Amino acid sequence: MSSPVLAEELKKQVSALPDNPGVYMFFNDRGDIIYIGKAVSLKSRVRSYWNSASWRERPKLAVMMPKVVRLETVLTNSEKEALLLEATLIRKHLPRYNVALKDDRRYPWLAITYDVAYPRLIMVRDPGRFRKGNSKAKIFGPYVEAGAMWQTVKVLRKVFPMRQRKSPLFKDRPCMNYHIGLCLGPCQKLVSEEDYDRMVKQVELFLAGRQMEVVSQMKRDMQAASDELEFEKAAKLRDRLRALETVIERQQVFFQNSRVSQDIFAEVHTDKLLILCLMRVREGKLISSDAVTIHLTDRTTWDEAYQSFINQYYADCEDVNTPSDVILQHEVEDRELLTQLLSTKAGKVVKLLVPQKGEKLRLIEMARKNAEQTLEHEMVMGTEDRDAKAERILAMLKEELGIKQLPRRIECFDISNIQGTDNVASMVVFEYGVPKKSDYRTFKIKSVEGTPNDFASMNEVVTRRYSKLLKEEKPFPELIVIDGGKGQLGAAMEALRSLEPDGLSFENFDIMGLAKRQEEIYFPGRSNPVLLSRRSEALHLLQHVRNEAHRFAITYHRKLRAKRSHSSKFDSLPGVGASRRKLLIEEFGTFNKLKEATLEEIEAIKGISAKLAQSIYDFVHEGEKPQDDQS
Repeated sequence: MSSPVLAEELKKQVSALPDNPGVYMFFNDRGDIIYIGKAVSLKSRVRSYWNSASWRERPKLAVMMPKVVRLETVLTNSEKEALLLEATLIRKHLPRYNVALKDDRRYPWLAITYDVAYPRLIMVRDPGRFRKGNSKAKIFGPYVEAGAMWQTVKVLRKVFPMRQRKSPLFKDRPCMNYHIGLCLGPCQKLVSEEDYDRMVKQVELFLAGRQMEVVSQMKRDMQAASDELEFEKAAKLRDRLRALETVIERQQVFFQNSRVSQDIFAEVHTDKLLILCLMRVREGKLISSDAVTIHLTDRTTWDEAYQSFINQYYADCEDVNTPSDVILQHEVEDRELLTQLLSTKAGKVVKLLVPQKGEKLRLIEMARKNAEQTLEHEMVMGTEDRDAKAERILAMLKEELGIKQLPRRIECFDISNIQGTDNVASMVVFEYGVPKKSDYRTFKIKSVEGTPNDFASMNEVVTRRYSKLLKEEKPFPELIVIDGGKGQLGAAMEALRSLEPDGLSFENFDIMGLAKRQEEIYFPGRSNPVLLSRRSEALHLLQHVRNEAHRFAITYHRKLRAKRSHSSKFDSLPGVGASRRKLLIEEFGTFNKLKEATLEEIEAIKGISAKLAQSIYDFVHEGEKPQDDQS
């Protein structure tokens, strides 16, 4: 395989790249970011992507690189900053060819809201965004298994009854959480702020893995309460302490040295799956063992996914969760960089180790066995089983409908409007029986105004969709589903026939209409509908596709309608953004009052320039003509 010739513009971009560290982004012809990476030298790293040797070593490049038409870079001061920025941008843009972690959803975190009196313990998904309004909050995570996180929360709420509601349910009495022992009732001043804050600090220590320190504190508090003859308080502390000690006793002791703090990573993989097990040891005890499943798509190799997960995990990891040692089953490319990053976060030297023998290798083997157990479960009940089921249902759909091809990709259209207003359409995509939401599209109907006309609307949206596919020379889906009966199907067929001169061939796909009333399935040229058994899994799939298209269309329609109902004539003023629009509304109140204002009154508003004032004045008086003098 030989390296492709770069387009002239792209070639200039690559040759002009600096030797600085930074982040690079590859774009396709639609302007979508398809890959994000980091480099200590942008120039050498990006140029390597067009090296044929790289393509042989990384098969994914042979698929990805022909699609790259443009690149952008962001310079950073160091490779460490580049690693952090790369993780942030991947989470934000979810590029197709980066490793998809957690099915493109953020891992959960736990946060203590120190910015308010009587802090709460809450779950957050975006710690960076959360910090903007909660600068004093302490954040713990990420938790790769949400179930394990909620189990931790359950224990903490029993042992440390922090308030759960953001605002009190009642003004004059505590809510049920107080009566069942899950809250100390701070809303009714049933606990002092000092005692409450001390309990919150113990929660913080527990989440940071310093559990024995919490036990010592609680024993001292219990003894102090007893010495002061506060026996009821001492009894409550005793009960909470016993509950906490029960949890700690269940944790397996790895080391007699209670200062040991380690993260242990091990993996097992197949051609399609990578299972990573993360075991966290704090104070010599195993406090969590979580397994995460990563799907290997687009020719991504397991070692690339392994590296990406560890990079993104520690780029996100908060300083309070940083261990003293990270024990890895395999070497990682960014070992030195990760060592610097974790040491900076922890304020101490953090070691990344790849053991070959001894106690640490035993820990790796234990984590690997946990990963193997998860993989066995996935093989029986997980992804591969679901793939086989999807293939079976699609084969059933092909046979029962009598269509030409296995419908691996289905595109479904629906129209939504109310009396002709905010006329919109939706297109949803299912691949192998599963929604592919990244390919969903919405359309504003341009050719129909006033009286609703679903047939004309369907004609327009089908024309727009498939004329674009023909122009971009992209493949058609195996099956097109139209939400509606013969009329909507006829409108769609009329649109498709108009595209035959542009190269459309009906041999490449099937099209059908699905009417809701009796779930009749209509095909072009057939007078009688096809009726599938109500128990048919093939029909259930079609119903899922149709209902998803309807939901997506309704959601978009409601969004436009809400936007229109909240808009005003002030929104149409040229050159006036949100802040200046607010100034005008505060000054004049209504658009009619603005229209009655003189040019001088508009100019007098602070923040409105003379030129903008003239533009506003001309706009609100546009169309007004002086009356002829008829006296």
